[in-house]
Amino acid sequence: MKRHLSLFSLALLHSLVDTSALLVSPVWNDITSTCQLTGLGLWFVMLAQSLPTSLSQGLFGYLRDRRRLKWLIWSAPLLAAICLTSVGPVAGPGRGLAISLLFIVGGVAVGAFHPEAAVTAGQLLPGNRTRSLSIFMLGGSLGLTLGPLVSGAVVRTWKLEGLIYLLPGFLLLVPLLAGGVRTNDEMDSDEKENGPRAGLREMFSGRMGLAGAILLVCSLRLVPNMGMAKVVSFTLGERDFDTLQIGLVQSMFLGAASVGMGLMALFFPAGWERRFMIGCPLVGLPLLFILGTETCPTWLFVATLVPSGLVLWGTAPAMVSYAQQLFPRGAGMASAITMGLAWGGGGLIESGITAYFREIHAPQRAFYAFLPFVAASVVGAWLLPQPGEELPSPESESHE
Repeated sequence: MKRHLSLFSLALLHSLVDTSALLVSPVWNDITSTCQLTGLGLWFVMLAQSLPTSLSQGLFGYLRDRRRLKWLIWSAPLLAAICLTSVGPVAGPGRGLAISLLFIVGGVAVGAFHPEAAVTAGQLLPGNRTRSLSIFMLGGSLGLTLGPLVSGAVVRTWKLEGLIYLLPGFLLLVPLLAGGVRTNDEMDSDEKENGPRAGLREMFSGRMGLAGAILLVCSLRLVPNMGMAKVVSFTLGERDFDTLQIGLVQSMFLGAASVGMGLMALFFPAGWERRFMIGCPLVGLPLLFILGTETCPTWLFVATLVPSGLVLWGTAPAMVSYAQQLFPRGAGMASAITMGLAWGGGGLIESGITAYFREIHAPQRAFYAFLPFVAASVVGAWLLPQPGEELPSPESESHE
């Protein structure tokens, strides 16, 4: 029971972290116009918003596998909330750099939280890691759903400056939930039995090439995930949706992702991670095609976001579980690859695409540009090994 209570506290804390991360989601039109962003300036701010969260997970994932960083469970969410609710009051003409700095610091804080929290979640239900991670990621998905809805309503009422009004709630709830996360002595002793902390090569069992392949496949798979919120915001903005309406649509999309993660937590068949990594992006291809069609009526565009959220975002826990199973000695780095670095790789690809199509006033066409990357991820996932398959490491090959 204590493990389940800790898992639910951790999942709700994940909700708060990802709520803060998505506060900006429905207000890209407001930020773009308020800060007078165009061309390279817009591209730079988009990168500042997406990359630090992802790249910092690689660093903190490595550090986590070297040393426990339990203090990040409470400190990282607090710093993220302070920075990301401050974006609204700081926004103004010529303030693109200041906005970017807040995105960078807040994004690093969001990224720092995830590896420690993900590994802790995976250990809380060791007999069913995928289910445990699905519950943890369901909490994050609920936060992603809540973020656009809350910020859309706040900005509609108080403009961008109103985002700072959300900070007291974060300052109250984060310590409360962090206090409910307990890693018991049994888990700590299990880690001590594993011996000295492994170096990066040992974490990946000498299979650095395989780790790189997983990073590439997941990065390609996540290109639309990273761009979806921005493209939806720009597309609906051109169709005269206001901030609250855009936030509602984005929340519906991410709510579908939450349903997908909930279904995985309840019904996911163990050992199907790789199948989901192949099949779900394949199902997502025709959905992206529909979303990219500029003659697509608004009702169909909005309706298509629901199955897109289910299959493209809701099944993401399969990637995390797959990587942790392949590299059990580097669970933190495995989580950082699939929950962080891969999202950064997808964001790096997506941001240039989204900024270009926004610049030519055809943001919806970005969905077409996402298609080849998702298709390539399907092929790459098909080539990856099933967990449990014997793959010789360089050391073993040298003894033969």
